[in-house]
Amino acid sequence: MSSSDSSPSGNTAKILVPLDNTKISEEVLRFADSWAQETGSQLLVMHSRTAAVQELVDQGELIDPQEAFDERVRNFPLHSECEIHHRFGRPSEVILRELEEHQPRLVIMAAHSHTLLGRLFLGSTTDTVLHKGHTSVYVYKRASLDPKEILVPVDLSAVSVDLLKEVDEIAMRRNGRLHLLHVMDLPEVHLVSSGGAFYGAITDSRLIRRQREEYQTFGMQRLKGLLGQVELRAPVELHVDFGTPYLRILGIAQQINAGLIAVGAHDHSTLGRVLMGSNTDYIVHHFEGSVYVHKEPAAPEAEPMRLGSVE
Repeated sequence: MSSSDSSPSGNTAKILVPLDNTKISEEVLRFADSWAQETGSQLLVMHSRTAAVQELVDQGELIDPQEAFDERVRNFPLHSECEIHHRFGRPSEVILRELEEHQPRLVIMAAHSHTLLGRLFLGSTTDTVLHKGHTSVYVYKRASLDPKEILVPVDLSAVSVDLLKEVDEIAMRRNGRLHLLHVMDLPEVHLVSSGGAFYGAITDSRLIRRQREEYQTFGMQRLKGLLGQVELRAPVELHVDFGTPYLRILGIAQQINAGLIAVGAHDHSTLGRVLMGSNTDYIVHHFEGSVYVHKEPAAPEAEPMRLGSVE
C-alpha cells in the first residue's frame, strides 16, 4: 500500500473510491478491492473533510480523523495496490478535482440509503459527479438482489456499443447474464373521421395487438442489429417493452430480480445532461440495487490556433 504522497504506478488503470466513516464504507472498499484485483487496477482511496471539520480540528475540539482513517484502511485486508488521498473541501468538488488530476477508469461510491435524507445526500454528491464528471461511476447499494442478473437498457446508439463491451466484462467476472432492454413508444391508436371530423377511436383489440407485435418485431430486429456490432461472451436475453423508459426499466429489473442496472451516458453537453437526468437520475435514486453509469473519457480539447504577427 502506498501513501498519499507517492506517485501512481506507471500506466496502471485506477479506481477512485471516496470513503467516509459510515459502516457501508467497508463494504464498498471490499467490493472495490475485488474489482481492482479482477481488472489489475490500482485503488485511490480518498477521504475528504470540509472547512468546518478542519476548523474544529485546528481548535482542538475534534481529533484529527486522518490518522484513524489511514490505520483503518491499512489494516483492511486489501489484495490490490492502494494509495490513500486526504483532501479538503466539499465531497463533490474534491472528487471532481481527483478525477481531473488522476483520470481514473472508474469511480466506485456508495449510496447510503433509500430514505428521503439518503436521496438528498445522494443528490448533493453522486448526482454532481454523474453530471459533471467524465468518468464511469458505479453507485454501490446494499441490496438482496441477484448480482448475476444485469439489466442493460440500450437506445441503439454508438454509446450502447461501448456500454455493452464494458458490461460484458462485468458479466463474465460475475458469471452473470445480460438482459438487453429496448423501450419503445406505445403504438399509436388512430382516430376515425367522417367528413373531416374526428368522432371516435379505433378500439379493435386485434388491431392494437397487431400493431404492438409489429413494433415488438421491429425492436427485436434493432437489438439483434446492435448485437451484430459487438462480440459478447456472456449469455444474453433480449427484451422489448413499451412506455416511459425509466418506469419500464425498473419494472423489468424487478421481474428478473436484477442486481445491477448498467446504463450509458451520451455526452457532457447540456442536452446530454438533461437526457441523462430524465432516466438515469431516476434509476439511480429509485432502483434498490447498484447502478453502473458508463461514460467515455472526455476527448482532449484542441489547442487554440496561434496566429503569427502581421507585418
